[in-house]
Amino acid sequence: MRGRLGFGARGGGKSHRGLYARAARRLSGDQTPYVRIFTNFKAFSLRISPLLVTLSERGSIFRDKPMPQSARRSDTITEQQRLAAIERLAVTYTPAEECFDRITRLASRIFATPIATLSVVGDQRVWFKSRVGTVISELPRADTFSNSVMDHDGALLIPDALADPSFARCEMVVNAPYARFYAGIAIRSPNGAKIGSLSVMDTEPRHHAAIDVGFLRDLAAITEDEFHRRQLTASQKSMITELGEAQRRAMMDDLTSVWNRSGLDSILEREFAQSFASGRPISVAMVDIDHFKKINDLYGHGAGDMALAEVARRLRAAARSVDSVTRYGGEEFVVVLPDCDEHDAHVVGERLRACIGATRVPVGHSAHLEITASVGVATAEPNTVVSLLLTRADVALYDAKRNGRDCVVAAPATIRCG
Repeated sequence: MRGRLGFGARGGGKSHRGLYARAARRLSGDQTPYVRIFTNFKAFSLRISPLLVTLSERGSIFRDKPMPQSARRSDTITEQQRLAAIERLAVTYTPAEECFDRITRLASRIFATPIATLSVVGDQRVWFKSRVGTVISELPRADTFSNSVMDHDGALLIPDALADPSFARCEMVVNAPYARFYAGIAIRSPNGAKIGSLSVMDTEPRHHAAIDVGFLRDLAAITEDEFHRRQLTASQKSMITELGEAQRRAMMDDLTSVWNRSGLDSILEREFAQSFASGRPISVAMVDIDHFKKINDLYGHGAGDMALAEVARRLRAAARSVDSVTRYGGEEFVVVLPDCDEHDAHVVGERLRACIGATRVPVGHSAHLEITASVGVATAEPNTVVSLLLTRADVALYDAKRNGRDCVVAAPATIRCG
């Protein structure tokens, strides 16, 4: 059956070693750290539960077997306490982060689903911290699968949402991405509060399919660990904690899940202050997608949007953990590079360029495009004016375009002011 992981109900009599080996073969081509964990059998067997769940009724909901009461975290948390836990994490309306994007990509591959999301369930809205296979950034809470996950102790599995009256009118079912199959599990904060869900979805039903809930649980545990280990620069932390949710929302680019132009201005102001205080250099990389207008003209604006979202994801993957990826406007991005001199800025710029053009970019069910980008980098001393730094990066980008595109050009020596 399409989309099955290879674990069938008939495999129950076989050893788990064989099941793990088949899963490892499915994932052997990926070199991400989490996949390397899964493909090592010893680590695999320690982390993955052997529980296999078979869905046998069309349109039925399966609730994963609840954990023993002794192992279950607090179920007495109020909604007010739950929302307070989300606020303390300062995660809503913040840029996408590669550590979470890696998990949703891995979930999509493990379960062979075109859609995977990491959501945060607020008071009235559900916001997607990471997403694969959809450009939706947020939805009304009542219209989402994640809202139902909040009421479940274990995994929520829906073989065919369209055939189930409880979910047939969900936004992601009746509109793109037109989800039919759904599997999701709650993500918890350190105090046990359910703050959101990790979910996978398919555009086709999965009747009588076998889903290894152990995979989903382990990915959820990894996600929770990443929330606890998030590493942000001092400027990013201050920006996220000092600004309210409404202000952060206004500074986010919904399509690409990075800071917009207003967010860039705030980030640069804070990073420049840090640079001045520490005496360390700061650089920027201005990135422009080559021949972007042709994508819109030939494939439509929907394909252009998908290309922009994918380029933003690749920039996040290639950037350092301390860097900030922002959308400058149109098909241009600016990556802020703290503690980065001229040489390092050129190295990072080259990595950004190479990552964008490494593989074809999917822009539809069958269309995959070769996309390249031109990059201009500039470095400033702590007392250089912010606007001048961006102007110099823009000039370097223009030179990269004149030099044939798909290359990196560094601006000449810094012009100092004052």
